[in-house]
Amino acid sequence: MSKARLITRDENDLSAETLAVLEAVRMNGKLSDVYLQFANSEPAIRAYRQMEQSLAAGSLSAKELECIKLFVSQRTQCDFCLSVHTMKASALGIDAEQQLNVRRGTPSGDARLDAMLAIVRAFFEKPGPINDTQLQNARDHGLTDQQLVDLTMAVSTIFFTNITNHINDTPVTLKPAPPL
Repeated sequence: MSKARLITRDENDLSAETLAVLEAVRMNGKLSDVYLQFANSEPAIRAYRQMEQSLAAGSLSAKELECIKLFVSQRTQCDFCLSVHTMKASALGIDAEQQLNVRRGTPSGDARLDAMLAIVRAFFEKPGPINDTQLQNARDHGLTDQQLVDLTMAVSTIFFTNITNHINDTPVTLKPAPPL
């Protein structure tokens, strides 16, 4: 197993403001090392957690958020996030076949989700504005302007964790995601 490259901060050295936003992710009284590593920039970890809280209160379902996070994590090849979001997707009842289809970018069996993921795919494949056909397809599948903005925020939060994990070389501590 690799060793994290970023310093694992002692939570006693974190500001009260940072500790307050991390409270929601504390498990069994402890903060995960990855949060303490990301806390090398307290403003960044606070902004990330606040965005995640906004997503939870936003217009996308938990299933849609996990599928977006799986898709982006596959594109960036973040093994840590793939393992985390595979576990979370499974807990939400997203079966293994649909998870693999989402990660591959093949039809998931949910046309609305596929329309969302087509927009996300465009972010990675073709710089610049998405085309009118993709936007209309999303609207035809019921996506509102709020959901489109929440979609971009979901991509932003997972991209942040993916690339920070690449700098950190964050060790995968959960069961790895199945290979494609």
